[in-house]
Amino acid sequence: MTNNFLALSNLGKNGAARWVGGTLLILFLWFIVGSIATLPFLFLSGMDFATGNLATGDPFWVYLAVNVSFPFIWLGVWLAVKFLHQRAFRTLITPAPKISWTRLAQGFGVWFVLIAIVQIVEFVIYPERAVLTFDPARWILFLPFVLVLTPIQTSAEEILFRGYWLQGIGRLTQNIVALCVVNGILFALPHMLNPEVVANPNSTLLLFLNYFVTGAALALYTLRDGRLELALGAHAANNLFAALVVNYQDSTLTTPAVYTNPVLDATFGLIALVLIAIAFYLIVFRFFRGDSPTEDTVR
Repeated sequence: MTNNFLALSNLGKNGAARWVGGTLLILFLWFIVGSIATLPFLFLSGMDFATGNLATGDPFWVYLAVNVSFPFIWLGVWLAVKFLHQRAFRTLITPAPKISWTRLAQGFGVWFVLIAIVQIVEFVIYPERAVLTFDPARWILFLPFVLVLTPIQTSAEEILFRGYWLQGIGRLTQNIVALCVVNGILFALPHMLNPEVVANPNSTLLLFLNYFVTGAALALYTLRDGRLELALGAHAANNLFAALVVNYQDSTLTTPAVYTNPVLDATFGLIALVLIAIAFYLIVFRFFRGDSPTEDTVR
């Protein structure tokens, strides 16, 4: 039996050179072209280039700079799938004729509620971490940009990590554990460059595990559901909550959230993520499983 989602990689042309070439194209557009595109926004932010500290720049322009590279991931993946693999872009998301917005909304809603509950628990245990920083004028200024750019960022990562790369590695192994582990590692590695990681060198390993658990869990949901919408929704919920509701000091998301937690507790975060990941799986696949229009496997 073949996993329904991984079987989509059999469509089109799939020689090893095409997957390697597609990956190199995506990385070039993301890191090289995307980095060049960030420079004008960083200059406009007025940040101190001598230190490279994003916190020295205007948060609005820094936020735009951080997000401007992600459309290049979209472009790279689209070019790879369209011209190298010669198959429909939709096949990175679903085997169905169209995307299930219901399934995406379920992923978003369940993850958003779970992360909100965990955040409330943290503030109850550590009330000093609930620092109210709500600035209505700035929050409203950021709102339309966050609602557009953050989903672009999260969906770009999903179509790359849980779409293109998960399907590509799935051509080498069908072992679910191996796929989730590899995908979690791939997802964690670029996030090690995030400002919150750099600012907390004593928590590097724990923060790596935070990102690893997130990536592995999203890969598991994608493989279990045979489609990408749950991961798309959950990832968007996670980052929108951080951008608008509770952010962290030194976060890569330089947005004026309602609360700003001055403490990045990597241990609490890891425990919370594991609990959220398990609860999400149980809730979605027990109570919402019937809403998914695809079967788990294809013959």
